[in-house]
Amino acid sequence: MHRLGPLVLALVLALALAVGLAPAQGAVDGLPDYFGWHRLNPQKNFIPSAHPTAKDVYVDPVGATAARDRAFPFPEGSVLVKESISPETRSVFVVTAMRKAAGFDPANGDWQYAMFERMDDGSFGGGWIDAGSDVHMMCVGCHTGAAANDYVFLTYTGE
Repeated sequence: MHRLGPLVLALVLALALAVGLAPAQGAVDGLPDYFGWHRLNPQKNFIPSAHPTAKDVYVDPVGATAARDRAFPFPEGSVLVKESISPETRSVFVVTAMRKAAGFDPANGDWQYAMFERMDDGSFGGGWIDAGSDVHMMCVGCHTGAAANDYVFLTYTGE
């Protein structure tokens, strides 16, 4: 699995660019302003996954109690953001996110996924993914493995 990680990330990025991503509502360029949010992992997370590099994961105030106390399901409006950090530059090169939106995709926990990639000018491009798209279904395919936690992986929180 660890060797497949970069390939999976590349595939996700390619599919995201191919299907075109819609900008998020109410956020600058679609990327949530998460810098004041609660960081869930006590230290950089290096657990192999579809996001194979070092990671930091943040949750907004709406979802913080659910994440901390494992009180599922997450409330509507919860947003989680995962920074993927380049081992070469030690900077964030991809940000993925998920937000709980009532009625978005009831069969899969009503989570909408997003991906933002660092552009050459240092900004992030990307956006929120439409339900039923190939990229959305790829995200759902992995997150189904965490259905007991309302489709959110919490193995990186140090517990």
